[in-house]
Amino acid sequence: MAKEPSEIMDNENGSSEDSALLKIGELAAMAGVSPKALRIYEQKNILRPVKVAPETGYRYYSPDQHKLLDALIELQDMGFSLNEIELLLSGKLSEDEAQKIFEEKRKTLNETIWKAQAQIEELDAIADGLFAKDMKEMSDEERAWHLAKLVRVSDHNVHQTLSEILWL
Repeated sequence: MAKEPSEIMDNENGSSEDSALLKIGELAAMAGVSPKALRIYEQKNILRPVKVAPETGYRYYSPDQHKLLDALIELQDMGFSLNEIELLLSGKLSEDEAQKIFEEKRKTLNETIWKAQAQIEELDAIADGLFAKDMKEMSDEERAWHLAKLVRVSDHNVHQTLSEILWL
């Protein structure tokens, strides 16, 4: 984690250390995020500027913080919330606690994959069924009924369809 801005001494001399710092817009552009996102990360105590100019409120970041920002963005892309990311990057979690968070995310991602695979299979079944009969010769009502039958009766929702039939 970055030091608190108040922990960094303001350097009035404009030393080379200051010139190596990145303005909020520069870091945001390098990472492909908005300055507003960096302010949110600061509010969540995930990525704090190493320096805040007292007279202007401008935020400055060290070049090394770009690596932390890349990790943060990668974790967000994987579906982690900012609260989860803050916990993971804080160093406050035990290894078991961190592993539990990763295992939960792995489970969620696998469920997403399974749902997407089921939808692809269902789309394939619908497409196959659509062209099994000559759709041009059907009336609008027959096409609608045929499509409804294809969508409702697939390997993935047979249980629901059978339940509905049994309760009619």
